[in-house]
Amino acid sequence: MEKWVVLVLLSFALKGLSQDTYDWLSIDCGSLTKTTTASGILWQTDEKFTKAGINKLVSTDNFNSLGVLNSLRAFTQQNKNCYNLPTTASSRYFLRAAFYYGNYDGLSNPPTFDLEIDENKWTTVVSSLVAPVYYEVIYASKGDNIFVCLAQTVANQFPFISSLEAWPITDTMYNHMDRNLAWLNSYRYNYGTKDLILGYPEDSYNRIWIPAIPSGMVAKIANTTTLSHTTDEQPPDTVILDAIEAPGPIDSISLLFNMSKNNSLYYIEAYFTGMEIDDTRSFDIYVNNNYLITRSPEFENCTGAWTTTNNHTGTLTTVELRPTAESTLPPIISAIEVYTASDPLVTTGTSQDDLDGLAAFVSKFEQLQGWSGEPCLPTRWQWLGCNSGGPLRVNSIYLSGYGLEGPLPDFRQMTGLETIDLSNNRLNGDIPDFLGSLPNLKQLVTGNPHLGHHKKENKALTSVVAVILVVVAGVYLIKRRACKGKVTKPGLSGKLNSHEDNASTAHLRPNPPPVSPVSPVAPTIPLRRPNQQQNPPNPPAAASAGNTDPTAQASNHSRPSPRQEDIPISGNATDIR
Repeated sequence: MEKWVVLVLLSFALKGLSQDTYDWLSIDCGSLTKTTTASGILWQTDEKFTKAGINKLVSTDNFNSLGVLNSLRAFTQQNKNCYNLPTTASSRYFLRAAFYYGNYDGLSNPPTFDLEIDENKWTTVVSSLVAPVYYEVIYASKGDNIFVCLAQTVANQFPFISSLEAWPITDTMYNHMDRNLAWLNSYRYNYGTKDLILGYPEDSYNRIWIPAIPSGMVAKIANTTTLSHTTDEQPPDTVILDAIEAPGPIDSISLLFNMSKNNSLYYIEAYFTGMEIDDTRSFDIYVNNNYLITRSPEFENCTGAWTTTNNHTGTLTTVELRPTAESTLPPIISAIEVYTASDPLVTTGTSQDDLDGLAAFVSKFEQLQGWSGEPCLPTRWQWLGCNSGGPLRVNSIYLSGYGLEGPLPDFRQMTGLETIDLSNNRLNGDIPDFLGSLPNLKQLVTGNPHLGHHKKENKALTSVVAVILVVVAGVYLIKRRACKGKVTKPGLSGKLNSHEDNASTAHLRPNPPPVSPVSPVAPTIPLRRPNQQQNPPNPPAAASAGNTDPTAQASNHSRPSPRQEDIPISGNATDIR
């Protein structure tokens, strides 16, 4: 099984620090403060690694002395919530996620949800009401980070996490595993003991070893305290120096492992050592009744045997140690690890153009800043639609009612968009011109009264200014014509101050020259086209609360209503307001 339920609380605080742990990452999820254990391990808060979720504590009835499990981070708002873990490109990592429900919400209903890595599903988390649950995987990073995500799969069952760890392994460890797959730890048993090994410092590579003495087997302890040689996987000496053996020299050891996935690939590694200097035992190893190798364990020397197998007959995998004819002692085994291969990993995620466009949304609006990780795989963000064939593109944005405020960001690179729903928000500013050039856009739903309002005010102001200029030009020409009609005859002095004077001299005035009729011509004000860079005229200042000018009020009521043609949309796009 890919799940371990540890009946005693995991003592993660027993880890220490050495020169080899500087690049380990340990996150105490939901904690308000970072802590350093007595042995030197730094447990960080998760604020640097995720912006989603809320901090919670387990119920007081479930409190214990292991502080790392008393806090957790719960995710009740988003369907997908990710941690961004810094890594080194192409390095392989052990990842471990732990979940201790502790009835933190008082509902006595531990949730089930999915755990994901980058674009791929890791496993399904089935949390427990009474005990911690943890999951481990070996995974090769593709870049400078790994996203570990929690996705809601059942209504009203909200994901949570108690701790998250990542530490690198050497290239020689588990080097027979295909690096193009993730390897989920299904079993890791330390045979012949009742002591639980909780990672570092007992294990230099931080692995948890579950004690086991199968029914009918005999527990053994080696007559030494050191090993002179071990395998590339470097299991702890304390794991190898105790073991189980069959009851008699002709008896076999049969170990059964119930795997959760049928027809999957498994990796099995078993470890052996001799108990005495003069051990004379040898045995054949069979996996699912297929011969693997013969082993003769040596005193103070750890040897291993590994295989990959694909069980086509069901989920039950069997490992058998059968004594050879030459052996005088029963078969023996110290420890075993079993891993399940993931499905083929998705290596190409959402288009980088879409990632850049979504990043603009996330950075612009506070309500979206909890979203991170791969947006379309394996669980897509709840406000997106993604295509199902060909290069992975975002084709829909559904942000209705998210409380977004302010102008829209620039997301012109998201050329796969077919539908954009931005209704029921408080967006404002101009409707971006680039929306008209999105080649696949078919439906734009705005529904924000103030979105595009600025541009419409400018158009109204431009029309008013044009009318005023026409009137001014007409008045000017009329006055100019009137002035030309008032001409005094040469040779006559004095002013014509009376009606009589005007009458007596009327016959002396020459007729004015004919004037051609002139029609006033309004100056043209070029309207800005969408692709021009000049700034639009400033909108008229809004009237103050105390303004009672009826002219200003009438102007406001006469403002033209929004028109659909103000939104440039190519093709057969529709704007629904």
